[in-house]
Amino acid sequence: MGGFSVRQWLFTTNHRMIGILYLVTSLYFMLLGGALGLLIRLQLWGPNSGILGAGQFNQAVTMHGLLMVLWFLSPMAFGFANYIVPLQIGARDLAFPRLNAMSYWFYLFGGLVAAAGFFLPGGAADVGWTFYSPLTSARFSPGLGVTLAGAGLLMLVASVTMSTVNFLVTILRMRGPGISLGRMPLFTWPILFTVAMMWFAFPPLLAALLMLVSDRLLGTLYFVSPEGGAILWDHLFWFFGHPEVYIVLMPALGVVGDIIAVFSRRPLYARQAIIGSMLVAVILSFIVWVHHMFITGIDPGLRKFMTITTESISIPFGIIILSFILTLFRGRVRLTTPMLFALGSIALFIIGGITGVFNSSVALDYNLRGIYWVVGHFHYTLVGGAVLGLVAGLYYWFPRMAGRMYSEALGRLHFTTSIIGFNLLYFPMFYLIDMPRRVYTYDAGSGWEALNQVATIGAFIFGLSQLVMLYNLMRSLRVGPPAVGNPWGAGGLEWMPAPTHTPPGLMVNGGGLPQGHEEHLLSPWPVLMGAATAIFFLGLGMGPLVLGLGVALGLLSLAGWMRQDLRGEFRVEEGAVEPWPYGGVPRLKLGVWAFLASEAVLFGALISAYIFIRLNSPSWPPGIQLHDLRLGGVNTIILLTSSFTMAAALHSIRGGSPGGLIAGLLSTFLLGLLFLANKAVEWSELFHRGFTFGSGLPASTFYLTTGVHGAHCAGGPHRHPLPAHQGLQGRVRAGQTRGG
Repeated sequence: MGGFSVRQWLFTTNHRMIGILYLVTSLYFMLLGGALGLLIRLQLWGPNSGILGAGQFNQAVTMHGLLMVLWFLSPMAFGFANYIVPLQIGARDLAFPRLNAMSYWFYLFGGLVAAAGFFLPGGAADVGWTFYSPLTSARFSPGLGVTLAGAGLLMLVASVTMSTVNFLVTILRMRGPGISLGRMPLFTWPILFTVAMMWFAFPPLLAALLMLVSDRLLGTLYFVSPEGGAILWDHLFWFFGHPEVYIVLMPALGVVGDIIAVFSRRPLYARQAIIGSMLVAVILSFIVWVHHMFITGIDPGLRKFMTITTESISIPFGIIILSFILTLFRGRVRLTTPMLFALGSIALFIIGGITGVFNSSVALDYNLRGIYWVVGHFHYTLVGGAVLGLVAGLYYWFPRMAGRMYSEALGRLHFTTSIIGFNLLYFPMFYLIDMPRRVYTYDAGSGWEALNQVATIGAFIFGLSQLVMLYNLMRSLRVGPPAVGNPWGAGGLEWMPAPTHTPPGLMVNGGGLPQGHEEHLLSPWPVLMGAATAIFFLGLGMGPLVLGLGVALGLLSLAGWMRQDLRGEFRVEEGAVEPWPYGGVPRLKLGVWAFLASEAVLFGALISAYIFIRLNSPSWPPGIQLHDLRLGGVNTIILLTSSFTMAAALHSIRGGSPGGLIAGLLSTFLLGLLFLANKAVEWSELFHRGFTFGSGLPASTFYLTTGVHGAHCAGGPHRHPLPAHQGLQGRVRAGQTRGG
């Protein structure tokens, strides 16, 4: 891969190159987040330290958490998923190659936008990575840091949505002949479970971020009112936040499982039990979020229920770990670097899991929630379990990706120093049971100095050990011995030779790829669309000129994307898989269904927020006193009519009538414009009567919910020109799909 030009890396849609881009970028964010972590530990080295002020410390803590959880851990896993999953299931690429490229660029630019606050007046976000309300309000955080971090998170959620749709369709629809769901390799299963969790966990986060940005920029009152406020944010955030723990953990378990089977020379013990346990954990992950809210005074009955579910979720993970251990029993274990990190991941995850069970108790949680015990617990889980598992995968698949071997001696040095540094860093935190979290300094008589100094020494050992890994891998890219064939003797399809010919079903202009571009369809529009979105969000703080530049570049990118579609430059033919349950559903239709399901969860979160606020409000004015029901009735009729015209267009495709297709699409487009015009009249009248964004919670919930709906109505018709153009050329018929 190293021989490709900068242009190819920027414009690539190839899953292997995008996987490497994800891996390299995630390691960059690891270094950035790790540097902030070292600053935190230096500040806590001794009493009354002045290395960081209170505000700077809060910025470091906030951005450290955001970068490490959301821009390092999950993206590193999806770097492996991008590269490995299509190879493991016999697919030529992901279902939507350009969408895959755009998901990467939104991820990268989103991280840069979130970190941009460090270079602007007021600094970066300083409210903690959980963004607790009311700290995030303009009153307590008036600078641009929180707004930019929120904007970066919006881009990240968009990236996750694209990846979720892509991987769901790829795994369910694009598997090669003979690769049924039951025959999929273990690593692909947790990726499927991970994107399923993302499917339902990230839309509530998107809803919460839309409310937060609306509060800060438009003056709505979601999180600054007592009816919504901190509890509303907690529900929305932790409904995302606790599944996120398993989102970052699942891929690492898949990596560890594959590695243990290869280096113990035994099939995984109780493989079906492992997969079933993962499924149970996915389900339970969505009914444990309230244990993060035990100290908020919510309903005792709900706390009891969530105590039971929180304790129960340890059972499936216990089964998985026992299966891994039993696989090792009587196995011919080879302690290579990947195997060492896999075993280290299991050991540290066990400690993290045991210390987490205590937090399921309401009584214990009251005492543990605000102290360093919890910091130690979730770092043993996320860093010990997930990061070390993914590092094992990096060593395991490095020969496949780079074509060269690394230094085993340096790999073992990396493992040894990592384990020593990690435990010196985090184990003392279990004894800091009277030190509050998030304090930036402490007094000399507190008794915390020695443990903090041990932790800081461990932090530097652990941090420097990662530099050993980077040196080892970078050096090996240049001078490492060639990795011939399958160096581990593994049985996965990813170790088969990669195709060097033009992949069937991936065509430019209906034919083969241009000479010298085998397997590398190029498109500049994903990177430009990501840059345009980043510029737009930066314009929120830099003024209308930058804002306008982002809009212009975005429209240009959208036009270029559509032009490629109209010219048929990206066409992906359907894969051949078993007919149940998704084999008969076209790739594009399944992708749209997946996207619409995530949209349903988004609107469900917005409506749930409205219901929560409404139930907590002592009074609520009747809608008839606020709104012109005639305008609302007209818009309802317009929407229903547009559904019928779109259905007529679909019927025309099935009947082979290009004229009917064009008429249906044009009618739907015009009805969409009429809907938006009518909504603009309604908003204008309400503003004229003094009913603005900040006129109370009825106004806040009305404007945001209908505004998000209006944005969808405005964004949908941009896809109409493609089927209309194909209809004019007589190239649309039932079952045909295009685009990537």
